[in-house]
Amino acid sequence: MYGRRTPPGTPPCGQCRVELLEENAEAAMIYMLTRRQVITAGAGEIVDISIPAVKIVMDLYGVRDQKTCLARVRRVFHHFLGRKHEGQ
Repeated sequence: MYGRRTPPGTPPCGQCRVELLEENAEAAMIYMLTRRQVITAGAGEIVDISIPAVKIVMDLYGVRDQKTCLARVRRVFHHFLGRKHEGQ
């Protein structure tokens, strides 16, 4: 993010980049590719990530253990959704 700025900048802290455990790398990639594919209800309230979108991307990238990957993607999605609701 900071490297793309004009002029390029340096992150304000050493904790801006998170090093993932190897077993979470695949789920993180799938999450990043699908995080804006959401299901809404009522007045546009986000209630969940689109499982069909996650499934399509997992198929495209050849994810073998799709049940575990889906559970991890949903867990991280709801973590950030909860943080968004806390900030309101």
